[in-house]
Amino acid sequence: MANVRILLVRSAGPDAEGLEQSLQDLGYDVCAVAVSAAQAVEQAAETVPDAAVIALGPEADVDGLEAAERIGRELGVPVVCGDTRSHLERRIDELQNRLDLMEVIFNSMEEGVIALDGAGDRLLFNEGAVRLGGLREPNNNIHEWAALHGIYRTDRETLLPADENPLVLAMRGQETNGYEVFVRNEVQPQGAYVSVNGRPLKDLSGGQGGVVVFQDVTPRKEAESRLHQALEEQGKQSELLQTVLDSIHEGIIFSDESGEFLYINPGAKEILDEAYFVRRQGKWSEKPNDVYYYPDRVTPIRNEDLPLPRAIFNGEATDDMHIYVRRPNHPNGGIYISASARPLLTDTGEIRGGVIIFRDVTSRVLAEEALTRAFAQGRLEVVDTILHNIGNAINSVTTGTETLHRSLTNDQLVRRLRGLAEAIGRHRDDWIDYIRNDPQGQKVMPFIIALGEDFVRHNRDLVKTVERVRDRAQHIADIVRTQKSPGSWGMSWKDVNLRNALADAINVVQDSLGNAGIRIDVDCAAAPNEIRTQESPFHQMLVNLIKNSVQAIHELAESDGHGEEPRIQIRAGVEGDFLSLEVSDNGIGFSSRDTRMFFAAGYTTKESGTGLGLHSAANFVVGSGGRIDLSSSGVGKGATARVMLRLLPPKEGKTASRVNYREDA
Repeated sequence: MANVRILLVRSAGPDAEGLEQSLQDLGYDVCAVAVSAAQAVEQAAETVPDAAVIALGPEADVDGLEAAERIGRELGVPVVCGDTRSHLERRIDELQNRLDLMEVIFNSMEEGVIALDGAGDRLLFNEGAVRLGGLREPNNNIHEWAALHGIYRTDRETLLPADENPLVLAMRGQETNGYEVFVRNEVQPQGAYVSVNGRPLKDLSGGQGGVVVFQDVTPRKEAESRLHQALEEQGKQSELLQTVLDSIHEGIIFSDESGEFLYINPGAKEILDEAYFVRRQGKWSEKPNDVYYYPDRVTPIRNEDLPLPRAIFNGEATDDMHIYVRRPNHPNGGIYISASARPLLTDTGEIRGGVIIFRDVTSRVLAEEALTRAFAQGRLEVVDTILHNIGNAINSVTTGTETLHRSLTNDQLVRRLRGLAEAIGRHRDDWIDYIRNDPQGQKVMPFIIALGEDFVRHNRDLVKTVERVRDRAQHIADIVRTQKSPGSWGMSWKDVNLRNALADAINVVQDSLGNAGIRIDVDCAAAPNEIRTQESPFHQMLVNLIKNSVQAIHELAESDGHGEEPRIQIRAGVEGDFLSLEVSDNGIGFSSRDTRMFFAAGYTTKESGTGLGLHSAANFVVGSGGRIDLSSSGVGKGATARVMLRLLPPKEGKTASRVNYREDA
């Protein structure tokens, strides 16, 4: 284009003179300029141009058509003729409008845009670039760009080397996509994560320039961080639940809808032994190799009547079904288990599997058989007392385990997290636009924050439940240990926080019976913070006294109903060397004047009662050198149990005997 020689025929005046400069700016060689037809022909003959441009305006003083005809006919030079001035003006106006529009678009973009020519001079620097990095004097030294603009690697500490700068790479002819850097300067004092795309750019001189388009991705990074934290918290919760499942002694098996085992905890393998699962090859068989029996050990249980198949194939729940599993190598020829099963359902109610929880009750069953024999030998009283006290604690353990079971099988937080992941997955290609402009996407960040907080609260509740189950299990161990050496109670005295002991006993009763709206008031203002006593028997006594009051309130409610709010009042104080403890209720009460029979082993007024709660409490109190009595104003008027418990252990050499009201009764 630079070798094309042009003869310009134009009218006089500043507007026409501007055309000559425009042609030169476009790279044409204007070899001659004429302002008349004769001069145009003369100049064309002398210079022999490659083309002639007849650019005459409406006030021209030459005949443009004459000049065009003579130059073309006589000299054979191509001629371009017309009212070129107005056309160029229109073209310039059109280009200017486009430039103005592009400038508005570039400056309205959230993204920053920077374009440099081959020499490193700025061709474009939009307002988005100013917002993200500020505006500074140009500097063509690429090795100073990182320090000048505050550009770092994503570690936030290392200045970005020139060889990694997307704009430098673009000027070297290399493309970059989604390259992330960290920018921190006076415009971004807190810093921002920026994603950069770079492309090579040819400038007007033919040199190699570059252009980068970049955007602030800090909100996305923060959202990803919160999502990562939520996932990490969920992972911790899963680890906690896994630890709980792996630690409890009950057997747990999860199965899909086909009967294939998805999870078997160590407790299940210990109860049924590894060979059991090897024979089944990891799934439930329609024709099991093992034969299951009802507790009589004689009547087989049909496969379809077993708890797990009922849950998987029929959607039925089973609670505490006792099963005898024959195991030839077992010392007793087999084991007894108590099993509960539940179907696992989808959100639409379809069965997607089942879970069975079972425990080895062989020792309990055999103990019951031994107790039957012990009854004939007159030893039933002691054993029943042990079972009664252990039963109170076991009910609480069962409640805690059931709470964990419900949390595992119906975790709404996991469903919410899965829904969030699916929503994010659908918009992975337009994630930034989705969370910025879509009404639903704008809810993602608050949803993630709320979900994380819910996970923390849920995890805290699970920890409390596990701790409560652990404490109840420890209490059971204490009961057994105490009963093994009843004559050495004086050896186990310790300082016990009275308020904590009462709160723990109330929790055990509430876990096992439910308080049914019963108000329980505790007044320990006149009592010491700690007392020196035998911790486990003292705890059993509190549980039995409170449980007796709760049952009395339930009994009144089942007969005539309550005319007032059901309540239990617990008061504690000091009288001399004794702790005074009163447990009063507005339950069924009684009319008998002789209260000694209430403490006799086996005496009860309830259909499901054992007659051992008050008897066990009296054994402890009297055995510790104290006394206990009951009082009531009559049937329907409530009752009060009053305990006087010695605060100091009995003197050495004095051994208090256990109380036995059976003969007096």
